[in-house]
Formats: sequence, structure tokens, C-alpha cells
Amino acid sequence: MNDSALKSFCTWARTELIKGVEAQMVRYGITEPAPAPVGSETVNGLPLSPAEIEQRDELLRMQAEVGHEALRDRAAYTWFNRIVAIRFMDARGWLPGRMRMLSRADGSHGSEAVENALDVEIATADTDRIAELKMAGLDEPLWRYLFVAQCEELADCLPGVFERVGGAMELLLPQGLMMADGVVGKLNAVLADEDWREGVTVLGWMYQYYNADVKDEFFKSKRKAAAEDIAPATQLFTPEWIVRYMVENSLGRLWMLNNPGSTLREHMKYYIEPDAEHEDFIRISSPEEISLCDPACGSGHILVYAFELLFAMYEERGYREREIPELILTKNLAGMEIDPRAAQIAELALAMCAREHNRRFFRRGVRADVTVLTSIPLGEDELPGNKKLAEELSHLGEIGSLFNPSEDEIDELKATAASCSDDLFATATKTKLESAAAICEKLSRRFTCVVANPPYMGSSSFNPFTSKWIKKNYPDVKGDLFSSFVVRMFSLAKDHGECGVMSPFVWMFIGSYEKLRNEIIDNRTLTSLIQLEYSGFAGATVPICTYTFHNSFVKGYKGGYVRLSDFVGAAVQAPKALEAIRNPGCGWFYRRDAETFKQIPGTPIAYWLGEGANNSFGAGQPLAKIAKTRKGMFTGNNDLFLRQWYEVSCSLIDIDYKFYSKGGPYRRWYGNRDYVVRWKDDGKEIKAFPGSGNINESDYFKSCLCWSLITSGDISFRALNTDEFVMGDAGPACYPNPEMYFYLLGLLNSSSIQLLSKAINPTLNWSAGVVGSFPVLLPRESLDGIKSLVAEQVVESEVDWDSFETSWDFKRNPLV
Repeated sequence: MNDSALKSFCTWARTELIKGVEAQMVRYGITEPAPAPVGSETVNGLPLSPAEIEQRDELLRMQAEVGHEALRDRAAYTWFNRIVAIRFMDARGWLPGRMRMLSRADGSHGSEAVENALDVEIATADTDRIAELKMAGLDEPLWRYLFVAQCEELADCLPGVFERVGGAMELLLPQGLMMADGVVGKLNAVLADEDWREGVTVLGWMYQYYNADVKDEFFKSKRKAAAEDIAPATQLFTPEWIVRYMVENSLGRLWMLNNPGSTLREHMKYYIEPDAEHEDFIRISSPEEISLCDPACGSGHILVYAFELLFAMYEERGYREREIPELILTKNLAGMEIDPRAAQIAELALAMCAREHNRRFFRRGVRADVTVLTSIPLGEDELPGNKKLAEELSHLGEIGSLFNPSEDEIDELKATAASCSDDLFATATKTKLESAAAICEKLSRRFTCVVANPPYMGSSSFNPFTSKWIKKNYPDVKGDLFSSFVVRMFSLAKDHGECGVMSPFVWMFIGSYEKLRNEIIDNRTLTSLIQLEYSGFAGATVPICTYTFHNSFVKGYKGGYVRLSDFVGAAVQAPKALEAIRNPGCGWFYRRDAETFKQIPGTPIAYWLGEGANNSFGAGQPLAKIAKTRKGMFTGNNDLFLRQWYEVSCSLIDIDYKFYSKGGPYRRWYGNRDYVVRWKDDGKEIKAFPGSGNINESDYFKSCLCWSLITSGDISFRALNTDEFVMGDAGPACYPNPEMYFYLLGLLNSSSIQLLSKAINPTLNWSAGVVGSFPVLLPRESLDGIKSLVAEQVVESEVDWDSFETSWDFKRNPLV
């Protein structure tokens, strides 16, 4: 399968289908405003049949309810989903009539159903109508008729994708889909039968690619996320190997702990052996007792692999093959999703998994448990006395499964629904309340396993309601949706349940997630973790980790950790993870008790540090207690107030301008002395400038050690043993006494501090507070030898710096 070609097709198909639907809307007068009122028998000179009149009226009603663009886009993705679903079944020979609708068996473009129309068996089709169109040679109308009839027939067995809307969507089926350069024609050129037969994951990729332009547009706009933005902006198709890792180390782990001799272990490549000495788990006697939920299931990738693993469990226990799919879909798996289209794909994918093992599955009337969490608009008068709950339900399409209703709230919804009268207006309210109660009951369930790749969206993109609601309900992790979902998983999983997560790895280190780390370490148990390299996940621009945890605390548990930081690129992440799991002595696999992380300031998940490094934090003193660390000033407008030193007349330096520490690239010991700042009249002008800040001004013009606030590599420290510098916000500093000056400079530039720095803060930002947490241990012997060596390094670095013309102490090039 050519991924780039598939992505290009899906983005093109979305645009093409929207244009095709829009053309149909114009043709039938479903515009704003409509050219003809409800019930019109003729629109734009086009006479309508009684069925078309009814369909048009229904579409006008839908347009009034959701808006013109929303109806258009819904119709476009509806037809895309149905085309994809039928083409998938084409390739497998699974259509009820055993006749290909969108392809030919020899791979050539065309429709076997059209060619053999008189032999097509579709329960909802009129054979006389088929014969009439066939005899007239009207292939396009014939295909449209057969295609719609096929969708109607499939509505009984796959209602998620082929939901009936009173037949109204039939009017919005675009023209020319089966042409060689139409949507179906190009689809067949991109994906051959063998691509469809590789598995249902192709359905998920097509969903994500279909939304690619919508996602890009949202992030370029920099607007706050409206309800309709959240799903396309946050959907990420989880890589296959990470899905396997998460499911095998949660669902698979639960099975193996209950069945140590299970042969399932042979099929789980990414399974990390547990710490058998410190185990606790939910006891199960049958696979029917297992329940797994993905609270943000998207197109169902995680649920699909869980289906595969569960199937093996049932087989191991001797269940008959054709019985297993129904048991899995009704007893074991649950998905929740705010995007109706993604939920359709997830339900379709699970149905295809079931059909693989039971050819009569489509006749069983069984649906996967995939709940669409759409908003239920309730007015205060419809739920009197509980404005909070009414507001949350009205925004359910934004907060999704983060909403955790209480039993009292569910009881209140049921009671209010039961109290509604039988008049017309009360009936509508009653229906909404009953729907809300049913969804809340699903949201209140708890599961033996919870696995998710939750949405990633920073709080800066939250709309006002979401921002306020997250702050109130998830105050300790309010900075991002993903961290809120992790906390929600604590309540979704049963006590001692097993959880798997894929998320940005910032939660492991930065200060704003310290409470989350402590919650996991104190009250849960990290069972395993894989930290990917910065560019290790091609689908996102954020560094990623994936991990599993046991939803209760197990004292002394040593989890398995894999560090892929040294292996660049997405292609090598899975092989290197596998190598570590198979060979724990490889050098990038670690066993750690998470409680040891609490020895380090801020409790970072620094699993690669050895005992000595961990103990250094307890044995030493924080740098900030020995030499105060300080951030510098920010000008408010660097272009206005800063200059390279050679841009200013020498006569003005030290009068109108002062030297300025601005950070700069990696350089140890000495250097990066490039800038001056306008400082006339003791900085009067800059201090008055809006947006400036003269923080820690009393520490300006003092001897110090400085570093760069932002760095993508190792941190480096330099001597500023002079009283000529103003410290900038990008060049923070620490201020040791003279006795400790060179010793601390040597320590900060040592390999030991470089090792510890990656544990304390493997991000790009080195604030004064972070550097101030470095542990300082004083040597037993004299400091003189160390200070002398460091002073020599400073001199050598100064000579090097001054050998270039960009230094104000430049005398001559060393080559001259």
C-alpha cells in the first residue's frame, strides 16, 4: 500500500465529494435560502417524484437543524464511508449478493453488478426497475440505483455506516462516482484487492487522511477549538507496534497473570515480562469476564487488535469459532468517541473482524459497543435544579468521555424523564433525558482494562467552556487533553485494572505534571514504559512515550523501561523496542521501582539513572542553596533595544550601552559575548517600555556563571567573571562566591551533570529553577587542583573566542 498515494487520494476525494454533494444540493434546491418551499413538486424546473419530495423535505429539515455546511460535509463523509465499506467487502467477497458493486475481480475498472444486473440479488431492489435501466443501457442511473439499494440492504446488518435517514441522503449522492477519473475509479487505482485484504487498519488510515486538510487548516488558523474542530484536530492513527505493545501489556498481561502457562505469550512480541515477585491482579476464570474500553477510540485501531487477542483467548479455552465474535462485541469491548464518523469506521472495522470468523455474522443483528458522545442540548427548564449537569450534557460533544457522571446525576435524569407528561413538547424533552441517562450509564462503567491514545491539545486551544470545565474537573492536569484523559482512566479502570496509554512524554519531566507523576507513583503502579526518540513518531510533532500501569499501588514493583532516545527516526523505533524486550541486557532496557524517582527533585521518570546518580540528589545540596540562580531581564522588544557590539560606536559602550548576556549556541567555559543593550540613564527608556521586565536587577553587573535558556542539545556553562554585564532572560545565571566559582563551573560542565540534566529536564528550556536543582557534592580533597584545571579551560576558551573577528578583544587571526 502506497501511503502517500492513499493520503493524496483521500484529501482529493473529500474535496471532490463535497463539490459533488453541493451540486446535488443546488439541483434539488437545498440551498440558503431554498428556491422552493417544503412540499414543492418542482424545483429549478425539475419535477420531483413523491419520494423525492419527501426526501427533499427531510433534507431541508436537517439543514435547518445543523446548518448548510454541516449537512453538506455529513453527506460527503457518509458516501465516502459507504464507498470504502462496500469496496472492502468487494475485495473479500462479503456482500450479501456475492456480486462486486465497485470493482471487477480481474482488477479492471468497472462494476460487476452493473454488468450482471439481471442476476444481482439485493433484497431491497426492484427487479423490474433494474431490468428497465439495464435494457435502456443507462449504466450511470443503474449503478446509482444498485448502489443505494445495496446500502439499504446493509443497513440491517451494519447500521452504523449504513444508517437510514429516511432515504434522504440518496438525493445527495454525487454524480459520476464510477467514472475512471471519479472517486471510485481513482480509489481502485490506488488500492488493489490485496491492499484491502491486508486488514482493517486501512479503514483507519483512510479516515485520518480524509481529515488531513481539516486538521491542517485548524492549526494554521490558531483559533480556539470549537466543538467541530476537536475531533479532526486531535485524531492520530496509532502505529501498529504501539497498539500491540499497549494491548499486550494490559489485556495480554491480565490474561498471562491469570494463566501463566498460556500459549498466548508466543504471539505477543511486545509483551514485557512482569515483576513476578510483586504482582497483584484481578482474578478471572473466563475471557467473558474481561472488559476493555478505549475512551477515545477514533477509528478503532486499539479495539481491533484487542479483538484479535481476545479471540485467541477464547480459542484457547475451547469456544467455537463462530460463537466468539458475538461474545467479544457484546461482553468484552467498548469504545467511546465524539466524532460520529470515526465511530462509524470503528464499528465497521469490528464488524469486519467478526465477519472474518463467522460468515453469517451479518445476519446476527449484533453491533459493536461504540458509543457516540454527541452533545445533548438541554435547557434549564428541561432539567430544573441542575444547571451544571444540563450545561455539561449540552457540551458533551466537546468533553466526551472526560465527563464522569455520578449515580445521583443518572438517577436524576431518569426521574426527570419519568416525570415528563405525554404532550408533544414534553415528549421531545423526555427523549433527550432518556438518551442522556443511557449515555451517562455507559460513561459510569468501569473496566478491567482501559487502553487509549487520547487526544493531544494544549489548553491554549481550548474554547471558553472547555477551558473552564477542565480547570474545574481536572485542575492538576489542566494543561492538555491527554493528561486529563490519563486521570479519567483512573476512574474508568477497576481497582487493580490494567491500563495502556500513548501520549507526549512531557508528563514524565516538566513541573506542571509533577502532581500527575506523584499520583501515578503513589497510588498506581508503572508496569512498563517505552520512551521514543524525538522524531520517533511520524504522526505528530511532539515527542512520544507509551506506557502501561496497574490501577492500584503495588509496593516494590520493578517495571520494565525501554529508552529509544539514541535511535533516530520512526522506522527504527519498533525494531529497537523489540530488541530490548527480547534481550534486556542490550543497554537500553531497565528495571526500576518507580518510588526511586522521588529521590530526584520534581520526581521525573528518570528510569535510566543508576543507584549512584539517584543517591546524589540526597547526598548533595541543590545548586540554588550554594549559589543563587536568577533569570534576567526581558526587553519587550529586542529589535529596538539590542545590538551586536560591533553595530555600536565604541564611544557609546559603557555610556549609552552595556554588555548583555543573551545565551546563544552551545559553548562551554567562555564566549557568546555578542550583544549590548541600550542602557542610557540606568536603563530608563527600557524600564518604561511596555512589556519589558527588569527582573533581579540587583544582580546585574556581578560576576556569575551563565548558560543559554533554550538549547536543543547539551547544556553548557560559561564564565562571566566581570562586572560589565546585564543578564538577559535568555541568558540566566548563578552567582557563586569566589571560592566556589571555578569548582562549580567545572562541575556544571562535567559529564555527571550532563547525565543528571537529562533526567531533571530532557526538554529545551533550562530555567534558573531547573538548573538550581542540580545536586552539588563537595570533594573530600582540596578544591585547588580542580579550580586550577577549570581556570585553564576558561583561558583556553577565551583565546579561542578572541581568535575570531566577532570578539571585541580580537587581535589577529591565529593563522596569520
